[in-house]
Amino acid sequence: MRRVLVVGASAAGLAAAETLRREGYDGTLTLVGEEPEPPYDRPPLSKQLLAAQWEAERLALRTPADLAALDLDLRLGVAATGLEPLSRTVRLADGSELPSDALVIATGVRPRRLPGRDAHVLRTLGDALALRGRLSPGRRLVVVGAGFLGAEAAAVASLLGARVTLLEPAAVPLAHAVGADVGRMLAQAHLDRGVDLRCGVTVTEVTEDGVRLADGSVVPADDVLVAIGSLPNTERLHGSGLTV
Repeated sequence: MRRVLVVGASAAGLAAAETLRREGYDGTLTLVGEEPEPPYDRPPLSKQLLAAQWEAERLALRTPADLAALDLDLRLGVAATGLEPLSRTVRLADGSELPSDALVIATGVRPRRLPGRDAHVLRTLGDALALRGRLSPGRRLVVVGAGFLGAEAAAVASLLGARVTLLEPAAVPLAHAVGADVGRMLAQAHLDRGVDLRCGVTVTEVTEDGVRLADGSVVPADDVLVAIGSLPNTERLHGSGLTV
């Protein structure tokens, strides 16, 4: 085996590449990533980076020297668009094709979105920087979804002076993850800090001036962040013959 291709240059793809080298693989090792940045840590996007406590450079998972030591054929800023499993060939968005003897698919997830006007999501470095640039005292931010990501972003935006409305369909935020008692405690913490937390409401679409609820009312906003979970990035594998 002389050519290994890893599609997905986030934490999982990087770990796969490092493990191959650590276990003695010395052949060609290609790492393909859709984002232009080298592998970086995502959890701080909704906390330290959004709050402007950290800058992007601090999120890097490895130093340039560490990456260079892996001797990678690093293909960043180009998405994988298709797969031919018999030849183990991956097609890229720039029109090139990469054959391999072994293939690792580590393409992760993408945010779920709502119908209507485009809204902010928070998955990539670019997403976080775009939202950060919009947060300022007095601006109205509606966050749809009070899971970990939405709750963290709402807390940061409130600390930055934004007027935050946090919408959640469940009766108690995060009860499924931390239990009802802790969920109620976290809800009260948001309320104590001025967040307009509304539970038991369903958002049907993003409008030009906010979000529309299932009862037809509109919650006004200057910006909307949708944080309602994610979908696996497997659509490019459909039709490839692989079981998805």
